[in-house]
Amino acid sequence: MTTKTALVLIATGSEEIETVAIVDTLVRASVQVTLASVEQTHVTKAIECSRGVKIVPDAHINELPQDCLFDVIVVPGGMPGAEIIASNSKVLKMLERHALEQKIIAAICAAPAVVLGKTSILTNKQATCHPAFMAQLVCKEKMTQRVVIDGNVITSRAPGTAIEFTLAIIEKILGKEKANRVAEPMLV
Repeated sequence: MTTKTALVLIATGSEEIETVAIVDTLVRASVQVTLASVEQTHVTKAIECSRGVKIVPDAHINELPQDCLFDVIVVPGGMPGAEIIASNSKVLKMLERHALEQKIIAAICAAPAVVLGKTSILTNKQATCHPAFMAQLVCKEKMTQRVVIDGNVITSRAPGTAIEFTLAIIEKILGKEKANRVAEPMLV
């Protein structure tokens, strides 16, 4: 089986529990993860997250080839991280292209409303997000489940749903058995 790949985006103010839970859980499933900074400066330096935790990305978004494809792009929430990510035209183009290529698009917390809301990805989809952003979520049908899967789009609500969200991503790209094997030692 070919190694699956994931692009996880991060910017100043991204939610650290979500970011770390996503990256760590994907790595436990042997997914090759690229944690990419979306900061305006092209320097790959520690990113200060929403609660002050600093995380060092693997690369800057501008270092990635425009035509690269990942099996999944994951967008954590947190503010102003989601706004910074949403303001990056390369990110928005990558999201749209990945959606057209039937790749998985996953967003949690503020990101479904703030980031995916800048694209057409949720137009015909059921989706969820953090309750504080539900009013600005633009999609076919707003849902309140912890994790919502509609086709190749996976959305979730908050830091407390981050592991469940990531296990849904793993199940989508690697199957239920793999997701269960990852979840079991985590006691999820």
